Amino acid sequence: MMNANSSFLISLVLCIVLTCSVSAMDAYPRTITDSAGRTVTIQMPIERIIVQSGYAAQAVTILGDADKIIGVIDTIHKRNELYPNLKDTQVVGTWNTFDYELIGQMVSENDTIVPNVLVICYSYGTSGGKSYAVDLHEKGFAPLKNITVVGLDFSNSENVTDSMTKLGAILGKEEEAQSYVNWYEKRKLDAVNAVEGLSLPKVYIESSSAGGLGALTLYGAASGFGELVRLAGGFNVAKDLKDRFPKVTWEWVLTRNPDVMIRYQSADTFGWQAEPSSDTVALEKTRNEMMSRPGGDGVSAIKSNRVYLCYSEMLYGPGSVVGLTYLAKMLHPEADLDPLSVYKEYTDLLGIEFPEKRTFVYPEISTNA
Repeated sequence: MMNANSSFLISLVLCIVLTCSVSAMDAYPRTITDSAGRTVTIQMPIERIIVQSGYAAQAVTILGDADKIIGVIDTIHKRNELYPNLKDTQVVGTWNTFDYELIGQMVSENDTIVPNVLVICYSYGTSGGKSYAVDLHEKGFAPLKNITVVGLDFSNSENVTDSMTKLGAILGKEEEAQSYVNWYEKRKLDAVNAVEGLSLPKVYIESSSAGGLGALTLYGAASGFGELVRLAGGFNVAKDLKDRFPKVTWEWVLTRNPDVMIRYQSADTFGWQAEPSSDTVALEKTRNEMMSRPGGDGVSAIKSNRVYLCYSEMLYGPGSVVGLTYLAKMLHPEADLDPLSVYKEYTDLLGIEFPEKRTFVYPEISTNA
């Protein structure tokens, strides 16, 4: 029979073990490899965060540290429905630039910066041949000692959970990160399983027609949108084109004869006002342009009225599994999926209200089996 001394010793050992475990979890400095392959060392617990994208802001919010965000890009202020708690946060740049001088003034005290500042950047990205990602900004922040700059990829669905795990390690929010990863992987598996074994419709995914019918920009297989379509049980007609965002002619599209046509459509609001509304009038105009292109009456997607516009915000970021679920239901109406409920789960993770009478795919699709 165990005596009191033995019981005390066992309790003491357990206490020491638990204390050591907590100390190990909370130990600083800690080092990670970010999504850009850079070795990043965090010197002490992070108390101040600056984000280069709304996706990064969402990730921080899900982990419960939104109150630590002190700097945002201008587009976040344009989307108060998505970021109600950041509407008064200082703007420190745009999607591709930072005001380094302003940030230096914000985080310095007596010309000294306490190393508890984290800047979350895109892990990759170029525009006009110039980078706007972490490789650019680590140089810009270099003169400001003690600011930690990290590149995390919340843009592409295949890297979202890994990036969230890395962020959880940086912020000491490992449990919260794992909880999110479990939810994301479960909903991803739900969508993939729901379309398993079903026929693969040929899908045309258009990013822009600004260049005219001779230079349509598509989403290739290596793009985030292209990966979602693959997981959703679709065959991307641009699969064999090597570029992430290839350009093609409308004549090329005609030769592929897609079964479904999808157009990426951005908005500063949380979805679009449901019909009848000025939003849907504008969407219908864009859709009509796509459906009235020369020779389009012979395209399977147009003949079967399967031409859709997708709300861009749900296709990327920590909530991209919402877009996956919508796409799976769009491509396979018979699939036992309820994308609307998945979206509501995601807004619960963000701690924001789900807007009523909104649509996220136009024309609307059935959102349950």
